[in-house]
Amino acid sequence: MDIIQSVLTDKAGDLLGALKGDAGYTAEQANAFLPEAGNAVGEAMKTVAPKLDMTDLASTPNVGAILGAVDVSGLARRSGVSAEQGTAGLNALIPMVLGFIGQKGLDAGSLLSLLGIGDDSGALGGLKDLAGKLFR
Repeated sequence: MDIIQSVLTDKAGDLLGALKGDAGYTAEQANAFLPEAGNAVGEAMKTVAPKLDMTDLASTPNVGAILGAVDVSGLARRSGVSAEQGTAGLNALIPMVLGFIGQKGLDAGSLLSLLGIGDDSGALGGLKDLAGKLFR
């Protein structure tokens, strides 16, 4: 199961509403941006997983780390919005997506597994050990 796609499916109305309300998107822009942004956020989470604070997934540092790992210009081009709109859209979506994932009650090991990061990942092994201690 892809955790990001699950959140996009389950919470599409809330996410589209944030794009239209908080980021000033039209309905057409929001509908084009959301799936592209979901893919970009999922890939960014895989990249920055070792840096994420698993005790407060929706924290400002986590949002910043994920935003920093997204090619905003490429995302904006693919979805037909300006780079500024892309940044505004991600700033609206990332905290919500992380909050929704946090509400699922996943421990860090489960989240890493759902992101497709295996147990043989070397550097992440230590993260999983630490996470196991934090989420007992």
